[in-house]
Amino acid sequence: MRITGRKVFYVVLITVIGLLIVQAANRISQKRQEVVIEPAVQSERMVPIQVTRVQHGEIKSFLTVSGVVEPKEMVRVFAKIMGQVKEVSVQEGEQVEKGAILMRLDDEQIRLQVAQAKANLDSAHASLERIKAGARPQEVSQAEAGVRQAKISLDSAEENYQKMQKLFTEGAISEQQHDQAKNQYEIAKAQYQSVSESYKLITEGASSQDIKAVEAQVRQAQSALELAQSQLNSTIIKAPISGSVTAVSVKTGELASSAMPLLSIIDVSELSVKTGISEKDIGAVQLGQDAEIFIDAYPQKKFSGEIVSKGVVVDPVTKTMEIKIRVKEADIDIPPGVFARANIIIEDNPDALIIPSSALTRKADGLYVFVLGDDEKTVKRRAITTGITQDNQVEVVNGITGNEIIVILGNISLEEGDLVRVANREVLE
Repeated sequence: MRITGRKVFYVVLITVIGLLIVQAANRISQKRQEVVIEPAVQSERMVPIQVTRVQHGEIKSFLTVSGVVEPKEMVRVFAKIMGQVKEVSVQEGEQVEKGAILMRLDDEQIRLQVAQAKANLDSAHASLERIKAGARPQEVSQAEAGVRQAKISLDSAEENYQKMQKLFTEGAISEQQHDQAKNQYEIAKAQYQSVSESYKLITEGASSQDIKAVEAQVRQAQSALELAQSQLNSTIIKAPISGSVTAVSVKTGELASSAMPLLSIIDVSELSVKTGISEKDIGAVQLGQDAEIFIDAYPQKKFSGEIVSKGVVVDPVTKTMEIKIRVKEADIDIPPGVFARANIIIEDNPDALIIPSSALTRKADGLYVFVLGDDEKTVKRRAITTGITQDNQVEVVNGITGNEIIVILGNISLEEGDLVRVANREVLE
């Protein structure tokens, strides 16, 4: 019985040892296979990439600026003299031509001054004629009467002026009433002096100097008439330019003065964007350059522009130079004052070879792109020279012909001849 048990024990032991040996041999064989196969697997590994075709088209480089839309011209209209507004002939938004009547001021007092100035001029002319012709007895009598009447008028005007001065000082009358009294006094004074000189010349006889003095009075009276006529003309306020009326600030019956604009006129026949460029961009911007204009109020519109004005000095505070960009054509009415952005076209190539900037690979010796081979499984490295850059697009000046398919994703670690797998194969079709 013990002999049989030993035999069983040895049989089991030998069996277990055999199994262990077989298992170990299998593991060694598997490792040897892995060592042999791994290089083959690695050599067949393919880098996943995405590609695109080289594009042919226009590419531009821009300098982007912002500013405000301005009209061709804006004029604020003032009254040349102070007076009450008699009539307002226009409304805001109305289109007017140059020379059109905008307003009228009360002209009653000024018309009287014109009439008086004409009478003074006629009197001066008559005096000159008389002094040259010599006096007659009846003329002496008339001259005496004229002096007396002029003195009465002068005394009355002076008394009234002194009274008005006091009332004006006390604030009881307006400045216009005070000025009217003063003008009447000055006119009466001049009239008295004129008839007094005439009487003197009549009674004493005229010398050459006397004649010259009367001639001077004629010239003085002529100047006074011209001044009065100019003031009368100033009561009619006309448009200095053609354009649209805006900012009407007075109504009929209100007082107009030279210190406050009555209204404004803007000429929107031509619009421009007023903006500035930094001093580093001065050399890149020239008169006549084209621009693309965008206005926030019209987000779907793009307007063509042209640089028509460039400053000569740089602002010492902002370090910018002022420029104006004319809006060439607009199929809508753009209101002055709105915010605008403009892309000034610095460079433009209408027939360029264009690739995405993601296709560029920068090495120590320059820029490269990877081109998909004809087998669609390998890539070739091409040295290139770039030109204009616009957003994420780049112009290729040389290095490719334009018919290539280039790598745009997965190109960071690529090398010449690498095996690749194109993920977006629809590009190849």
